Amino acid sequence: MSEPAPASTQSELPRPDDGATTHRFGVNVASNMAYFVVNTGLMLWYVPFLVRHLGVAAYGMVPLANSVVMYAIVVSESLYTAYFRYLAIDLNRGDGEAARRTFASASLLTLLACGLLMVPFGAFTLLLPYTLAVPPGLDRATQFLFAGTACTLLAGLLTGLFSTSSAIAHRFDLRNLGRGASVAARIGVVAVCFALWPASLWHVGAGLMASAALGLAIDVAVWRHLTPTLRFAPGAADRACVRRLFRMTGWSAINMLGLLMLMHADLLVINLMFGPEATGRYGAILLIPLLVHTVAEIVLPLLAPLIMARYAARNTDGIRDLVTDAARLLALGLALPAGLICGLGQPLLTLWLGPDFAGMHVVLALLVGHLTINLALRPVGYIFTAYDKMRLQGLVTVACGVAYVVMAVSAARWGGWGVAGVAGACAFVWTLRNTAVLSTCAARVLGLSPWVFIRPLAGGAAMLVGLSLSGLLIATTWPPRTWPALAVTATALSLAYAGLAWGLLLSASDRTRALALVRWLLDRRPWPGRSHGDPAPQTPGLGAPAPGLAPIRRTSPTGWPRSRP
Repeated sequence: MSEPAPASTQSELPRPDDGATTHRFGVNVASNMAYFVVNTGLMLWYVPFLVRHLGVAAYGMVPLANSVVMYAIVVSESLYTAYFRYLAIDLNRGDGEAARRTFASASLLTLLACGLLMVPFGAFTLLLPYTLAVPPGLDRATQFLFAGTACTLLAGLLTGLFSTSSAIAHRFDLRNLGRGASVAARIGVVAVCFALWPASLWHVGAGLMASAALGLAIDVAVWRHLTPTLRFAPGAADRACVRRLFRMTGWSAINMLGLLMLMHADLLVINLMFGPEATGRYGAILLIPLLVHTVAEIVLPLLAPLIMARYAARNTDGIRDLVTDAARLLALGLALPAGLICGLGQPLLTLWLGPDFAGMHVVLALLVGHLTINLALRPVGYIFTAYDKMRLQGLVTVACGVAYVVMAVSAARWGGWGVAGVAGACAFVWTLRNTAVLSTCAARVLGLSPWVFIRPLAGGAAMLVGLSLSGLLIATTWPPRTWPALAVTATALSLAYAGLAWGLLLSASDRTRALALVRWLLDRRPWPGRSHGDPAPQTPGLGAPAPGLAPIRRTSPTGWPRSRP
């Protein structure tokens, strides 16, 4: 960590807003929810829009390009983890000199990463027609699409550097402004081009480039506004700081590599084994599990600083209680959307993408159902970070990634499962990793029973199964054939689910906390006994974040949440 700067230097850099006032909390929550709703609505419209205009085979190149290029997240996420941590500490301490050294060093590493990634991106783009199954006549257009996707990620490396200011200052409203404008540019450029010329993958690539440029420009403007004393000066990098940042990327990169194998190898396997048509059909429904990830991301990043605060206090019991409560409540919360999608998947796909996709409901259930367990166990991963056990987590994740690829190919080719075998292998390996390995290892790190983090998932798992079977029975007996009918069915099942969960699975303290939070949000006034200028209270039963550390919200360079199992 950087040495403390003299008092005169520290005073030059204003400490970031701690985000603790009622007003700032409300603005950030409203901003996150608004971005989620708008982005979800746009993407739900955008995917079938592309499928209709491009065709299934050509559209399959869009998620495939993103899947291939996303492997560079190994670099960007590892760098982001390193420089966000050190820069957040420097800014929260008001140490202007250390913050400038950190930012300059991070700038140099980011430029080096961009330069290094341009080589494999360029080579893969040139050799693409010889490495992947591309629809006939679309070689050049697919190459341009891959080039546009690569430019988006390279711009995202720079965006990740500049966007740290808004995250540290808790200005999620400004952060979401750039993300929303980027999504609007990507879709708007494509829609205009499709209206003026025959639809082509060239237009999709142009939309990606336009969105990358606009998002980067907005993040740079926000960075200059929030941290005017920082300078993008790679030449002023500090050698010791560069080494410190570089070392921190090691095991994080290994862990990310394993995660990407688990999360993005499916499209590559399907493309190589079943061709572009199957790739397009599979890629079209991937938006739905991505939305479940997005819902979880509203809560999950807030838990890391809470766990770190308990680790700093050597409060093992506090870590246990926080992680078990979070796993239980997340499982219950995620079982609702996952159960609705698993049960009503066939009518949903029929109405959304057309009758030709109705047969993909089994694949959709395999992609979504396991998220109830695996996303609920995400807080367990923060224990490895707190106790500096990233090596163990990284090795386990890479081993599971390799096992998944082998199992997916075996199930698809020799097991006769087809595309469903690829999705099923992912669900099985991912769940095995989180339940049988990481959860038990994390419990051992804390000196607890190996089942301590698994037992709280029972209620959510049972509700998932019950809701899925209920939805499947309705879809089979009285299938909803219109969007209003589907909405009414989903609402009725949701109300029944909420009643059962409230009465049977939530504790008295859970209900008290929920009612207190609802009353506070509706009244829009501070918690009892506090004024608007006081620090924000801790959520009942959760505790306060570690002093000097800002909550971290990670997003991918293209605006999608970075979802970690």
